[in-house]
Amino acid sequence: MIKYLIKSIPRVIIFIIISIPVFSQSFKFSVGSNITSYAFTNSAGINPSFIRPASGLSFSLNREAQLTKNFIWDVGITYNQFNAVGDIQNIPFNYSTDFIGVNGGIGPILKLGKGMSLISKGNLSIVKMINGNQFLQNHYVDLSNDDQFNSIKALYGYSFELNKTVNPKLNVFVKYQHMDSYSFGSSTLNFIPSTLSIGIEIAQ
Repeated sequence: MIKYLIKSIPRVIIFIIISIPVFSQSFKFSVGSNITSYAFTNSAGINPSFIRPASGLSFSLNREAQLTKNFIWDVGITYNQFNAVGDIQNIPFNYSTDFIGVNGGIGPILKLGKGMSLISKGNLSIVKMINGNQFLQNHYVDLSNDDQFNSIKALYGYSFELNKTVNPKLNVFVKYQHMDSYSFGSSTLNFIPSTLSIGIEIAQ
């Protein structure tokens, strides 16, 4: 049953985006890079220092709507690679993971003049790993059965976006977003990605 629900997520996401009320104003597509920190707390309550941040791809497709003249919100789908590297006694290893999910944000927009605006949002993202491996001692370990990775995760954070109008139907933007999964307790793993991306906005 759970596997069926997971497979149904993409269809549900598409339905949500299409069903947003007609006052929605634009579609936004962005591509960028994540720099992800793994904050792992082991059973002794210690965060190992041998795990270091690594980069990964980030894609998103959102539909954005204006609540008021100076307040907007968006909802969409995301694909992210949350990766990390490290070494133990000079033995290198790395984590490579792929996550899909839904993302939503809400916040104010500040007009800067000359077709430019600054948008800040509080964000929530629900993600699920679709592929993950750890490379260690010349072989790969499948992470699909590791509860630290394969569970549905909620990430919270904020973003800042600098937007430039090209013409009445097209904008371009650069965006910075910081998220954290905020898991607490012993033997927990937090993903803390910082994402820098560029994108286009197509008005309806």
